Amino acid sequence: MNAATYRINGKPDVFDYEEVPDPLMGEDHVLINVEAISIEGGDLSKRRSQPPTDPSHILGFAAAGEIIKTGIKANRFKIGQKVVTFDFEGSHATLRAAPESTTFMIPDGLDVQTAIASFISVGTAALAIHLSQVEKGDRVLVTGATGGVGNAVLQLLANKGIEVYVGGRNPDTLVKLYGYGAKGTILIGARPIHEQVKDMLDNRGVDAFIDVVGGNILLDGMKAVKAGGKVVMISGNANTSDYIDPMYIISQRLHLIGCLLGTVMHEPWVREIIEKSLLSVADGAVRVPVDKVFRLSEVKKAHERAEQKGRLGRVLMVP
Repeated sequence: MNAATYRINGKPDVFDYEEVPDPLMGEDHVLINVEAISIEGGDLSKRRSQPPTDPSHILGFAAAGEIIKTGIKANRFKIGQKVVTFDFEGSHATLRAAPESTTFMIPDGLDVQTAIASFISVGTAALAIHLSQVEKGDRVLVTGATGGVGNAVLQLLANKGIEVYVGGRNPDTLVKLYGYGAKGTILIGARPIHEQVKDMLDNRGVDAFIDVVGGNILLDGMKAVKAGGKVVMISGNANTSDYIDPMYIISQRLHLIGCLLGTVMHEPWVREIIEKSLLSVADGAVRVPVDKVFRLSEVKKAHERAEQKGRLGRVLMVP
């Protein structure tokens, strides 16, 4: 098979596109002929900072395609079915082996590219909202709302009748988010996030903050949450200047909730959330914007594009 490999971590130019051995399958795995790959935030983070686990490491969380082989203990799916798959490596290739426990059927009426663009994005968004326990009438701040996860959070919340205030760095892209259900927009970098939010809400805070960015954005956004409110952290990005002050959490009685889909995706209750999220895309309740599609052989350009701020939607690759 062909794959995008890298031998040292760094910028997108560390990639090679080359022929490598086909993936090894476990007894509970399925093997797919890859038709579409979504570049996830975790892919970018791993490429930048995590040394490869072997000399020709194949990166990547999410890939979709047709099942061409199943392991002897994999009985949930059949050869010929179209699925989306997750694992912590191996998506940036023309073949992909993944556990059946983190493989999901693509619903009827949903094309492969839209399915893979929505798989992790909408699934993570749905899990974050489930964990937040927000209700109709609540006000929620969402950062990273022009990206795949943040945009899905915005739409799912708006569909529940919740007021959503979204943050982003590109004013032209932010304006488009009103069409996805945003109640108000915050231009990150113009003024502190919490000041902009409280100006819009007559000095009141939001009931919950769902953060998809991390770092100083997380720290600033937390100050926009009312006392006793909730903070759901999807991103773990950090730098040396980041420090969550325990006394601020204590004094404001904030509830901090971590959200990482990949580690719980195999659990039945999470599988149900993901299956429902895919159906919500198939029936049109959630729109999934795709920014740009590249060939897998153009992996360097694809990752460069995925790192650009202010995009709207996922960057995909196809073989």
